[in-house]
Amino acid sequence: MVQKVRYLVGVCLGVSVVFAQGGSSTRLYEKAQRYTQQSVWDSAILVWRTLLSIERDSVRRGLIYQQLGYIAVHKGDSTEALRLWEQALRYRPEYPVAQQNYRWLRQKLPPPPPIPPPVSAYEPPPPPSEKALPHIGSGPPPPPLKPPFLSVARLRN
Repeated sequence: MVQKVRYLVGVCLGVSVVFAQGGSSTRLYEKAQRYTQQSVWDSAILVWRTLLSIERDSVRRGLIYQQLGYIAVHKGDSTEALRLWEQALRYRPEYPVAQQNYRWLRQKLPPPPPIPPPVSAYEPPPPPSEKALPHIGSGPPPPPLKPPFLSVARLRN
């Protein structure tokens, strides 16, 4: 576990070298990387999301999603980290860091709950639960309400 965290930190440090090629967003990348290294998660997320909104290069978008997944793991949101790493792999399928992180976290998490089978057109639907509200056509109509019975003695008074 400690070795994995060291590897991820090394990757984070290496990302700043990749983006130090110049351009108007270089300062934002440096700022995002600095916040990530200092574990200032909320500020790092804000800057990474800003970069995500302005970045059009698919390789860099994959790296940004990788960083956001790294932050999500450190914040304790492993489900979100998996989603972010999947997104990173959509932009850059051959990205080995995102692949390794995704596999590592998938092995750590319990398997997802099974998906219920779809309702078949050839089988009758399951019976409604007792808490289900009645709807049109769910059964025979209720009997008409009878007027209350009042005795003749009560009517005279």
